[in-house]
Amino acid sequence: MGSAVTILPFGETLEVRPGEPILQAVLRHGRFVKYGCKHGGCSTCRAEVVDGDFRLSDNTSFSLSDADRQAGVVLLCSTFAESGELIVDVSATMDDLSEEEYLAGQVVQECTATVDRNDPLTHDIRWLGLRLDAALDFTAGQYVEVAVPGRADTWRSFSMANAPAEDGRVDLIVKVIPGGAFSTALDGGLGPGDRLRLRGPLGQFGVRLSHRPMVMVAGGSGMAPIRSMLAHLVATGNRREVVFCYGARTARDLFLLDELGALAAEHDWFTFVPALSDAAPGEDWTGETGLVTDVLARRVPSNRGWEAYLCGPPPMIDAAIEVLRAGGCKERHIYFDRFVPSG
Repeated sequence: MGSAVTILPFGETLEVRPGEPILQAVLRHGRFVKYGCKHGGCSTCRAEVVDGDFRLSDNTSFSLSDADRQAGVVLLCSTFAESGELIVDVSATMDDLSEEEYLAGQVVQECTATVDRNDPLTHDIRWLGLRLDAALDFTAGQYVEVAVPGRADTWRSFSMANAPAEDGRVDLIVKVIPGGAFSTALDGGLGPGDRLRLRGPLGQFGVRLSHRPMVMVAGGSGMAPIRSMLAHLVATGNRREVVFCYGARTARDLFLLDELGALAAEHDWFTFVPALSDAAPGEDWTGETGLVTDVLARRVPSNRGWEAYLCGPPPMIDAAIEVLRAGGCKERHIYFDRFVPSG
């Protein structure tokens, strides 16, 4: 028997299936609340429990403080109703979410696709190309969930790396994690002609319409949504300044350098700044060194009036936010997508 959740301040009650996270139920009903990773790592889908019994999954251990828990703050993606009705309030945690936005919802669809590419970009990052059976309308910066082959109820989240204008396909940049369920499939022969199930689009990460210059910061597979956004900017005739700082450990962790270098040569509004935090002795590297957040501070020391787009592991995101605040960037102009690897 299922439960129900009432979403305040909108006063709507939605049915929740047994074992279904509250966020998933909200999206299934075609409603919209703020969320990011859907796995408890980014803290975007915060809400306050007003009434009812609930259970929080273990993956909130680093994203909710003891004070949060004592105050009844939860993450909707990791909250499960354990009573007939759960009442949650997003008026304080999502204070700029309008009723119009909530009711407009987001169309999430499930579709199938055929693999047409599984190529290594580095020693631990793959390019997975998928040809869709039906169109999937997405915004540059969003992601899809992909069902792990052979595990019908196990899904992994990956951001699109291609522009929305490339109709009929989705390209993903995937970090290979030893022992990970999807990583094992990638290494185990998944290749052209194989079939996969997807659902999406998901997430709200993406370029905002404004006149402000942009700084983008990414690490690892966080390259994917940034590449998608850059491709979209090119396709739409962008003229806003964009500085993209990409951090890697050593030269063997870098990829798409030629593509991004060519983009910078062709468009005077774009600057690409790759950086190595742990360049190997004798490595032939003449570019920036140090943590990508240190490079950000050097290359864009004053960012008042700028927008920032950050994508990568949570520690990098947190450090970049501090650098941006110190440089004058307003917090409301900082957008990010925390990548929490799940393999």
